[in-house]
Amino acid sequence: MNRASATIRSNPINSFFEPDILTSHQYFQLFRHKAHFDPEEKLMFAVLTDAIECFQKYYRANLPHRHRRLFSEAEAWILKRDNTWPYSFENICETLNIDPNYLRIGLTQWRVDHEAQKNTDLRTRKTLRYQNTVKQNRVCISQS
Repeated sequence: MNRASATIRSNPINSFFEPDILTSHQYFQLFRHKAHFDPEEKLMFAVLTDAIECFQKYYRANLPHRHRRLFSEAEAWILKRDNTWPYSFENICETLNIDPNYLRIGLTQWRVDHEAQKNTDLRTRKTLRYQNTVKQNRVCISQS
C-alpha cells in the first residue's frame, strides 16, 4: 500500500468524498420504480382513486342525498388516522409509497379553493340575476 492511499484511508473526512462501490444490479434494485403492481396494490389503488373521485365529484352541498353521503364517507375515510384496518387511508398510502398527510393537505386545499371559487361564482350569478330582473321590470315612460 502506498503512502497516499494510507493517508486517504486514515482521514475520515476523505471517506465522504470516496465513491460508493455499488453494482448496477444493486443500484437498479434500490432506485428502479416498479413497472407493475401486485393484485393487492391494484385493489388498494382502485380504492384510493374511488375515494378521491367521490371527494372531488360530490363535494357540493346542493347534490342529492346519495351523493352527499358518498362525499361524507370519502371525506371521513380520508381524514381518519387509523392504522388498524388493512384498507385504511393510512395503510393504503403507505403501501403505495404516498405520504398520507401530503395527500390530505392537498385534498383539503383543493376543497378550500373550490369553495372559494363557488362562492365567487354565486356572487357573480346573483348580480347577473338581479340586473336581469331589474331590466325586465323596468317601465319605460315615453312622452308623446
